[in-house]
Amino acid sequence: MPMINSRLWVLLPMLIGTAAHALVSRPSQSPPLRAIFSDIDGTLVHYAKDFTKHGIRLLSSDETSSTAIVENENGDRRKCRLLPSSTMGPACISERTIELVDELRREHGVLFCVVTAARKSTMVSRWDLLPNCDAHVCESGSRIWVNGIPDEEFSNRFASVCGPMNREAEGADERIEPLWRFYRKLKEDVPGLAMDSRSYYGMFRVGTRGDVAVEAALRDVIRTSLPDDVSCATNLGKYDFYPSVAGKGGAVSYLQKLFGVSESETAALFDDDNDLPMAERCGIHMLPGLTSDSVKAAAICEQPGWYVANTVGQGVFAIEECLEVLLERARVDSRRRQQLQEQQQQQQQHDEEGLRKSDDIEELLQEVKEATLTAPLKKNKVTR
Repeated sequence: MPMINSRLWVLLPMLIGTAAHALVSRPSQSPPLRAIFSDIDGTLVHYAKDFTKHGIRLLSSDETSSTAIVENENGDRRKCRLLPSSTMGPACISERTIELVDELRREHGVLFCVVTAARKSTMVSRWDLLPNCDAHVCESGSRIWVNGIPDEEFSNRFASVCGPMNREAEGADERIEPLWRFYRKLKEDVPGLAMDSRSYYGMFRVGTRGDVAVEAALRDVIRTSLPDDVSCATNLGKYDFYPSVAGKGGAVSYLQKLFGVSESETAALFDDDNDLPMAERCGIHMLPGLTSDSVKAAAICEQPGWYVANTVGQGVFAIEECLEVLLERARVDSRRRQQLQEQQQQQQQHDEEGLRKSDDIEELLQEVKEATLTAPLKKNKVTR
């Protein structure tokens, strides 16, 4: 995709301000925020190779203790946790991010779910370092845990495409389902592809190593031979293949129904192409980063309601900004709910008082009636 015209970036601060005002200043006209679905890499957690381009410095990093400190250009510092990655090295998530998610969940009852293309082994190794979550989704939506328990009902829906999730002993070359047959076709028909199926069971990933000819060959095979029940998305410059029923969008729709929340009550935190199906299922759109040209174009030109962080690209500072905006919205929602409850209580008290008065009147009328019936009749004198 061609690069965005640089003049459009001049409009970005104005568009950011407009979106922020709309998100926070008009909550009374909007459904309440009840759930947040967040991408992980590039959204919730961040890599030094990316945020240093935007003036953020990694001051210290200790993989033994899984801690780091980052600093912005104003000298503001954040203590961070270091999350492992099987391919990109450690990534930072700030303690402030953890606190914001905890407050959203604990104080305002907002569900928080992470949705990533990362393999199961990466998710498991990061689990305790991530914020507390109501659901964890990995492998491009093909593997879900709800409250820490694997959701087999969802994965069974596409087992015929990729195989069962518990079949972790077989390698990609032995699996017989359509997803893995296509994996072997790419391996055979597109020499030079970097094939990655290690610890993946509901998806696989390929890379072109920046080779234009390899990318052209890959796109040609996708165009002519991609199975109907397999989908493809780009993520961090790689190509992910997964069952069409799954994907980040399919997983989010499933969890929305499971939790009983609507699209309009849901926010998406995201940054890249493979997050767009997830974003399409949500009514609120928050971008701490703009990783791909297509997401940049959408945020600047096509979707003025999307919130792009003022600190976009600045790693932990950008995601904190987005979460602060959502937290303020949740606070307003909570105040509105409290006011509504108070109004309902007052109305109930008013109704009960009215009923008591009505009962009193009925009782008084009954007493008058009984008194009238039992009182002796007086004879009037007749004047002649």
